[in-house]
Amino acid sequence: MDRRGEWCQRAWHVAADDRLVGLMCALGLVFDIMASKGSSGTGSAGRFGARYGRVARRRVSEIESDTNADHTCPDCGSDAVDRKGTGIWQCGKCDYKFAGGAYRPATPGGEAVTRSIRTALSEDESEA
Repeated sequence: MDRRGEWCQRAWHVAADDRLVGLMCALGLVFDIMASKGSSGTGSAGRFGARYGRVARRRVSEIESDTNADHTCPDCGSDAVDRKGTGIWQCGKCDYKFAGGAYRPATPGGEAVTRSIRTALSEDESEA
């Protein structure tokens, strides 16, 4: 039996005369209510407990989740790029090694520079 049916049976036994609980179980609304009650996890910064402050823990969690996310290889296009060191990234599929940001393969500043170089090159080609 799935979790929804199990919980509905327990809820039905607790409040056997309550017809609203039975109706909500039949419609599947009780499971949605139960699922939404859980609190959000602390993420990777949960190891710090109550230390270092909320903002610092949130920053660490965001940085670590961004670092460990899937990144696309600029050479072969696969999602197999791993961080090897500070600013060093390597594709696990084609072994293409490249420099990037400390926590992301492409930093916002680097992307802006790449964009401006591409526009400058396209303007030069259109003039010629």
